[in-house]
Amino acid sequence: MKTIESPIPIQNRKAEKQFHFWQSVVAFCTYALLLVCLLGRLGSYFFFFELFSHFSAQCLAIAGFLFVYWILFRNRLYAVALFSVLLNAWLVLPWVTSKTPAAEPADLRIMHTNVLFTNQEYDAILESIRHENADIVLIAEATPPLFQQFRQQLHREYPYGYLVYSKTHCYVAIGSRTPLRVNHAAVTANRMLHVHTTVKGREIALISVHPKTPLNPTWFESRNERLQYAFDQAAKESVPTILAGDFNVSVFSPVYRSLVASSGMQASRKGFGISPTYRNGYGPLMIPIDHVLTNKGFRTVGFRTLDMKESDHKAIVADLKFQ
Repeated sequence: MKTIESPIPIQNRKAEKQFHFWQSVVAFCTYALLLVCLLGRLGSYFFFFELFSHFSAQCLAIAGFLFVYWILFRNRLYAVALFSVLLNAWLVLPWVTSKTPAAEPADLRIMHTNVLFTNQEYDAILESIRHENADIVLIAEATPPLFQQFRQQLHREYPYGYLVYSKTHCYVAIGSRTPLRVNHAAVTANRMLHVHTTVKGREIALISVHPKTPLNPTWFESRNERLQYAFDQAAKESVPTILAGDFNVSVFSPVYRSLVASSGMQASRKGFGISPTYRNGYGPLMIPIDHVLTNKGFRTVGFRTLDMKESDHKAIVADLKFQ
C-alpha cells in the first residue's frame, strides 16, 4: 500500500517565515546599534556623528535587551550586543554609580534655567526662581521683556543683574544678591557672561555660555569654539569658579569629555545620577545638556532638576560648598 506523506501545514510555514523575518530585523537592529555607538565616539570630528553620542543611556538599555534576546535564542549575535553594552556602560555607569556626597549646609546655591525664548509665562518663571531662593540665578534664552520683569519683580532678592546677547533671539541673564564685576572683554569676544563677585567674604568667578545647537557643520564648529573659550577662561581662574549653562552638548559627547579633561572642571551632577534636562516631557528620551561645573574651589553637596512652566528644559539647582 502506498504511503502518502502529509505536507507541512501552511499555517506552520507562514509562522516560520514570520519568525525568520523578525529574527532578521532584530539582527539588523543589533548591527545598526553597534554602528551608531561607534560613530558617536567619532563625534569630535563631525556634527552628525556627535548626535548619536548623546543617547548613550538609551543605547545601553537597548543593547542590554538585545544581549538577553540573543542569549535566550543561543545566537552568536549576543557578542555584538555585548560589545554595545560594554561601550555604553563605560560612558554611563560612572554617572549612576558614583557615591552621592553627604548632605551638608551649602555656602552657595546656584540656579540655572533655560526658559525657552518664546515662553511668556513670566509670572510662573519668576515664582519658580523666587521659590528656590538661590544666591545666583542664570537664565538662558532670556529676552529683554523677561529680564525687565525679573528686575522689577525680584529686585529685592537680586539687586544686581546683567544681560548678555548669546544668539538669535536669545540672551543669557544673571541675577545676584552680591555686586557683580563684569569681564566685558569676554562678553565681546565670546558673547558669554564672565563675572566676579564676593560670597561670604570670598571672591568667586562665574561663567555662563549658551552656544548654537550644532545641527550643521558651521554651528558645530561655532559651538565647539565658544565652549573651548569658556572652559579655557574657567581653567585660568585662581579663585573658586563656576561654569554653567545650556552647552548644547551632553555629558556623553566626546567633545564634552575632552573639554572637561583638559580644563580640570568637575561636573556637579556627578554622584546625583544622569539628571537629564532636555527635552522636558520626553521621559526616557531626555538627555543631559544643561550643566553646572566647578573648579577645585568648590565641592557639590546637592544637585537636582525641576520643571519650569512651558519650557523645554528642566532647570538645575546646585548647592556648593567652599573647599
